[in-house]
Amino acid sequence: MYFTLILAFGLGMGVGVYAQKSGWFAQTAGSKKNPFLDEADSEEADELRAEGAQSVQDRIERRKVKIMAQAKSAGRITNDGVEDLFCVSDATAGNYLQQLVADKQLQKVGTTGRGVYYEPM
Repeated sequence: MYFTLILAFGLGMGVGVYAQKSGWFAQTAGSKKNPFLDEADSEEADELRAEGAQSVQDRIERRKVKIMAQAKSAGRITNDGVEDLFCVSDATAGNYLQQLVADKQLQKVGTTGRGVYYEPM
């Protein structure tokens, strides 16, 4: 049984080395582009990527408006409050709050831990 495994392994290695040396897997010179996309597809993909990025930015801005509305109505907001509001991770909620602090819309009260909250300016 071990002999069969060793023989199969050896044959596989031999075929692989032969295929590599004979150029079976070689790319043509200068062909680093995706062979399944032509220039028109590439431009369309770039447009779709830009549209997707703009959509994400719009969603972030809408969320920041909702965070400010919640902060103004309650007088303050916490990281946990943002997490619950949008069902996002701790890091994402922190990013939203940091952006609002950088934009001078919120003021951070406290330094670290459970005592930190944010007040509208």
